[in-house]
This record gives sequence, structure tokens and C-alpha cells, in this order.
Amino acid sequence: MSGKDSREEIKDLLRNVRNEVQKFSKDLASATQKAVDSTEQAARRVSPRITETFDTSLKEASTSFRRVMGQVDSQTKNQQVKVLRTYKQILEKQADAIEKRLRKLTG
Repeated sequence: MSGKDSREEIKDLLRNVRNEVQKFSKDLASATQKAVDSTEQAARRVSPRITETFDTSLKEASTSFRRVMGQVDSQTKNQQVKVLRTYKQILEKQADAIEKRLRKLTG
């Protein structure tokens, strides 16, 4: 295999990886939107007084998520991994804070 063939193979591989990451990002954004929608519906059932504030917050979070995922696509693989791990840590901390509040309220 010549150097030219190797470069083409690497380009094809990178193109495939980029396409997979973009597909994953779109799938993740879609899943996030579904979660936002179902959470909004649950919030409306539980407490109508907070619905407007909650709707706005969820839409802003969804917009922010889409923006981050869009920016991740333009990064190198190593940068994508770092950004996604950091973003995951932020979300885990938020989920932990919610869990602590739930435990306080129900414990």
C-alpha cells in the first residue's frame, strides 16, 4: 500500500468517525429534547405554579446542550473527549444536587 493509499484510508476513517460523532450528537440532542418534553409534562401535572419558570429553564438548558454538542463536533478527538467528560461531570453534579434535595424532602 502506498503512502497515498494510506492517507486516503486515514481520511476515510476520519470522515466515518466524524459522521458517527455527528449522528451521535443528533441522537443525543433528540433524546435530550424528549427528556425535556417529558419533564415539562410531569412538572405541569405536579405543580402548575412553577411551569413557566421550569419551561424556560429547560428550554435554556436544551439550547445550551445543543450549542455544546455542536461545538464539540468541530474539535479534535482528544478535545471532544475532554469537553464531553467535563460536561458529564457538570451534569452529574447537578443530578447529585437534585438527588440530595429529593432525599431531604422524602427522607
